Amino acid sequence: MLLLFYSITFSSYAQTKISANDTTVVFKVFGACVQCKDRIENVIKIKGVDSGVWDVDSKMLTLVYNPSKVSLQKIQNRIVGAGHDIESKKANISVYSTLPVCCHYREIDNANNEEAINAAKEITQASNDSIKLHDSTMIVHTNSHIIKGVVLETDKKGVFKPLAGATVIWLHSGVGTSTDSSGVFAIKHSGTESRLLVSYAGYKADTISVSDMNELKIILAAGSQLKEVLITSKQRSTYLSALNPVRTQIMNEKELFKAACCNLSESFETNPSVDVSYNDAVTGSKQIQLLGLSGNYTQLTVENLPGPRGIATALGLNSIAGPWIESIQLSKGTGSVVNGYESIAGQINVELKKPEKSEQLFANAYVNDFGKTDLNLNLSKKIGAKWSTALLLHDDFNTNSKIDFNKDGFRDLPTGNQLSLINRWKFEDGKGFITQFGVKILNDKKTGGETSFDPAKDKFTSNHYGLGINTERYEAFAKI
Repeated sequence: MLLLFYSITFSSYAQTKISANDTTVVFKVFGACVQCKDRIENVIKIKGVDSGVWDVDSKMLTLVYNPSKVSLQKIQNRIVGAGHDIESKKANISVYSTLPVCCHYREIDNANNEEAINAAKEITQASNDSIKLHDSTMIVHTNSHIIKGVVLETDKKGVFKPLAGATVIWLHSGVGTSTDSSGVFAIKHSGTESRLLVSYAGYKADTISVSDMNELKIILAAGSQLKEVLITSKQRSTYLSALNPVRTQIMNEKELFKAACCNLSESFETNPSVDVSYNDAVTGSKQIQLLGLSGNYTQLTVENLPGPRGIATALGLNSIAGPWIESIQLSKGTGSVVNGYESIAGQINVELKKPEKSEQLFANAYVNDFGKTDLNLNLSKKIGAKWSTALLLHDDFNTNSKIDFNKDGFRDLPTGNQLSLINRWKFEDGKGFITQFGVKILNDKKTGGETSFDPAKDKFTSNHYGLGINTERYEAFAKI
């Protein structure tokens, strides 16, 4: 607390010392809107300048600076260099032309001068035409004139900003105009109208009683805004594609979360369209049943490239890890010639996570009471604006050979280890050219059979029944 008191005392002393050497000057800087104000006040924030406030209406800049640290000429040169004229110097036209349209104060001033001249001529003409003699007395009616004004809004910080395109009309006559890019309007007042209606999209209309005024400043406060309408949408976890002419059911990540462990075969457990069942407990193989037909009649593709097929179909569902999958497209019935002869019962296409959209780091682990363990690691990275890469790793193993719930002496699940990975690269130039390439590696070792079967002792013997499956698959893929 004592340290804070010293800090405050020192700061006050330093401020008083600096203020004693400061000089305050006021001069005109030409501008038009709030953007001009921000630009002018920001450009003079240099060493030696204590404060600078520019008023939009009067165009006057109140400057407090220390002459021993910075000269007035240097400050004015910075203002002119930013595109704003001062009374003694004009900004370069090339710099001025780069300012936003609402900041083109030269054109706005010229237009206002012409309007003022025309308005004066109209008033003079109207006055001459309205001279009448009544009881030998000359009466001049000068009620008709031009009313000018600006329509502004306030943001959350209380800063005024012009409203371009706001509608300004006389309430009963319907004669009106709209504001320009800087929020300024000019409307003729004949003297009979008294109420001005101001409206803008997103704000409630405001009615103003006008007496004999020449200039108006109308502020539509943020509190008068219409209440926003918030529309939210939520995609179902499984739905039929409305864009695909072929009836296609799509399962996204939300559906896969319902059965998050651990591979493609288990991803269908919550979906009534596809049945996945064990062929046998010795090999641990699974097959798809679609429309009552076995998996041999269903084509399985990965991103429209051939997936597990032939002799690998029975074990192929286990080789695609669940955390790799982005969505699944399911088409029932005979496919087109494009899909090939295998899609008699239907086609299942698996979309993997894309390098440019996937999470940069994702890791999870799963362990159950059977001793089955699954480890997953997803990595992705964007390399520049056109390249992206991803590495997908999956490892699952089960070392418990004593799982035998029906007590028949055979393992209910095979033991072993499966390691698989995908490394993919994608190039997209933003003009329609896309290419992808990568490699896939699968190393799967399984042991099934009797619970007492030991490959080290019983392999190639008739001691105990056992089965060993070693799968090594290396793939390279590319598409344009």
